[in-house]
Amino acid sequence: MTSLQTTEGGDDKQMSSSRSAKVTFRGIFHALLTVLTWILFVCWWIEVIPQVSLEDAVVSFLVVTLTAIATSVLTLLWVRHNIGIFRRKGPRKGLPSVSEERLADSLGRTISHPGSDLLKISRVVLVSNEDSIKRFTCQERIENSESLDTPRGCR
Repeated sequence: MTSLQTTEGGDDKQMSSSRSAKVTFRGIFHALLTVLTWILFVCWWIEVIPQVSLEDAVVSFLVVTLTAIATSVLTLLWVRHNIGIFRRKGPRKGLPSVSEERLADSLGRTISHPGSDLLKISRVVLVSNEDSIKRFTCQERIENSESLDTPRGCR
């Protein structure tokens, strides 16, 4: 088995891998499914061809062939595009950092809250919408009471 490796200069070279391909139940199932699907495809064409004219069969064959070629060309262009990105930027080393701070929600309402860290550790967070402001309030249960109406700060 070989794999493509890019060096720092951007040159590609083939390196042989010491790992061999594993035979798995899933791989066997997919191979069997592929073979059965092609057999079914050929059987249906054998059923259809005597019922249609030669011209219709040629047009159908042409459409299938052109679709396969177009799909292959688009796939190769996409792979080439991705290789170009890899050569310009190098390998991905992780996900980009994203700020958790939000000033507005998806509807454009201003968000008011005591802080992301406090919201994460709170047992109860109430969300209210007032005058185009979405307000997050941290609350906790009062000892020996079922009411959540009294704000007691964030925990």
